[in-house]
Amino acid sequence: MAMLRPHAQSSKRRSTRVAAGVSVNVRGLDGNGQAFVERRVTLEVSFQGCKYYSRYDLPKDTWLTVEIPGQQKEPKPQPYRARVAWLHRSPQLRGLFQVGLEFEAPGNFWGLTNPPEDWRHPEAPKPPADSAFELEMKEMLALAETGTYYQLLRMTSDSPRAQARQNYYKLVRKFHPDRHMDHAERLAPLHKLMEAVTVAYKTLTDETARQKYDQKLAASSVYTLGQRPSEMQKTAEECLERARECFKARNSGGTILWLRKAVELEPGSSKYHALLARALSAVPPLRREAVEHLEKTVELDPWNMDARLQLGALYEGLKLPWRARPHYEKVLEIDATNAKALERLQGLDGQSAEKKRAIIDRIFHHSSK
Repeated sequence: MAMLRPHAQSSKRRSTRVAAGVSVNVRGLDGNGQAFVERRVTLEVSFQGCKYYSRYDLPKDTWLTVEIPGQQKEPKPQPYRARVAWLHRSPQLRGLFQVGLEFEAPGNFWGLTNPPEDWRHPEAPKPPADSAFELEMKEMLALAETGTYYQLLRMTSDSPRAQARQNYYKLVRKFHPDRHMDHAERLAPLHKLMEAVTVAYKTLTDETARQKYDQKLAASSVYTLGQRPSEMQKTAEECLERARECFKARNSGGTILWLRKAVELEPGSSKYHALLARALSAVPPLRREAVEHLEKTVELDPWNMDARLQLGALYEGLKLPWRARPHYEKVLEIDATNAKALERLQGLDGQSAEKKRAIIDRIFHHSSK
């Protein structure tokens, strides 16, 4: 462990931060909803949490599991739940993020034999905020009540049965109540959610049941077929107003549901696709769907620079920089002085140059052995 020294401004913090390099194993879901595990060394530790560098762009309030090998006598380290309190992109270390973690239940887990005084008499911890998981769970429950089976299983009516099976098991691994037995308050809503997901799965994987369900969906939309365009637009605007009300109430699930209805009513409106994409992009597991709606937006409105910039940023977040580049270049065709597009392209060029240098370094290093 590195030499311990109190942080210079510890008196202003909830507990003194101590500069210490402690090995930690961190696991959880990244910003794209993909599971990850990384072994890191802390920069600072405190009674409430720690600070370290990560390779992953983690949304704020994401819950992770932290293990501290070597600090317990047991063979297997004890896991601690911790929340991402803040995250900043490192200006010096490209591709790394500085992360501040806050333990769900604070404590001296770092093996300090003589911890700071305020670690010995800490303030009562604040209750943790709703985790990203709980927000996603609420959105899925709202979808189970007002969405379609296709939306619930994150697929389209053209998706094959194999896709339904694949998506179903992903949802089971994430939301099954047996995986959350340590959170009694989640069990009842998760049982309700899994019942809805199971019904959707059984319906969409049975050919006959799926055909009947498709017919039912078609019949439920018959009332819109005879409406004039002006009436359709009015109905879509009403959905947009409902979405705005949900957004003001911080009900992201409701916002998405009403915007989806607006898109269904007016699929040729770039405005509704763009607004839905913006709402979807705020929910990590739905960012790929956000990409689809932004692609539709720029197809309908090729001069929409904001949509292209947002689409490029999403592609970068999904580790697809080669798909982001054409959109930044198109923005510069429209506006050659667009600072954001110039900055993003320079960033992509810098990453490419760095990768080339790394490859060359590896080649020369290997040939010199």
